[in-house]
Amino acid sequence: MKFLIVIITLFLCSSSFWAEEILTVGIYRNIKIRKAVFSYENSDYQLVANDTIPVRLVKKEDKIAIIRVGNQVRILQNDVQIGTYDKIHFYRTKDQGYFRIQTTSPSTKRRIYYGSLEIKVFNDVFTFINHVPIEEYLIGVLESESGNYQSKEYYKVQAIISRTYALKHKNKFLHEGFMLTDLVNCQVYFGKFYQNPKMKEAVKETEGLVLVDEDMRYITAAFYSNSGGQTENSENVWNKPVSYLRSKKDPFSVGKNNYRWSKTVSKSKWLNYLRDKYDYPIQDSTARKKVVNFSQKNRKKYLAGWESHILLTDIRKDWRLKSTYFSIIDKGENLLFRGNGFGHGVGLSQEGAMNMVDLGYSYTDVLNFYYTDVFLINDQRRLYYLLD
Repeated sequence: MKFLIVIITLFLCSSSFWAEEILTVGIYRNIKIRKAVFSYENSDYQLVANDTIPVRLVKKEDKIAIIRVGNQVRILQNDVQIGTYDKIHFYRTKDQGYFRIQTTSPSTKRRIYYGSLEIKVFNDVFTFINHVPIEEYLIGVLESESGNYQSKEYYKVQAIISRTYALKHKNKFLHEGFMLTDLVNCQVYFGKFYQNPKMKEAVKETEGLVLVDEDMRYITAAFYSNSGGQTENSENVWNKPVSYLRSKKDPFSVGKNNYRWSKTVSKSKWLNYLRDKYDYPIQDSTARKKVVNFSQKNRKKYLAGWESHILLTDIRKDWRLKSTYFSIIDKGENLLFRGNGFGHGVGLSQEGAMNMVDLGYSYTDVLNFYYTDVFLINDQRRLYYLLD
């Protein structure tokens, strides 16, 4: 099936009518921050407290210290205390501006973010929320998820799937006061670092492009590092079959950095684990043989057959394996787990996609290979709702 590209345009539509989606992203989600320092480079920032009180315009040369005091936020400007509030917000007053944030307790490297910054305290822990237009957010995701040394064509692939993912899952963390996190439970996002022009160009040249299914719903644009030579059916990982996330042979991932892995495991620990967690009959010689000599020519869902109900996804999690696509070889007192791929295996293999691009395939070829029967559309159709 050829890849169908649908570009939706609207009467009297121009860039001046386009109101870009603003995302709220919880940042530093794996760090319990007590103190930090705010500064900026190329835009003015207005400091507002408790959503309604304009405090002052922050100057470029100002050093703004942020300190948690109980369940409140204390602000010091150039070492002079200016107030303690329930919530503060550094609003960007010019387009394209970015700010710097560096935590000092605990100490971390400085990060740079587009957009504005909201800070509040929840359960005695700072919550930092980056308010950022989606196209600027994507630049940070490309840097964090793809690194600095890919081609622009690959960055286009990553921009489209990351945009699709963000829009589909933008309500995932509303119960915590923001849409997405900066961690792998959403998409890795540590702000802007490299300022690689290829990333910015890729985001700009694919602006608004997303993947949808036949019902015009955003797809789950799943991706991971390497398929190991075969992608996985969605129901083998998430228990729900999805028409566009089908297993297929993937020659483009073969031989890449994360294609092969191995791990040695104590046979006694392995058998005791199966007995204790699954009540597996390790004393039965036939049953025992199935779990110490196990192979996957094609990807499977269960260890030792479906009747065992031992999910390979659980094995991967419990034993911290790189993938579920592995075989087990009996080496006497130990077992050798010999595996292929890195990640859950559903959807797009990043290393496979990079290889396809290097071989001359276009970004649409890559998307068409890894996702089955999907459509690429221009999501600026959202203008209907903005004008409604």
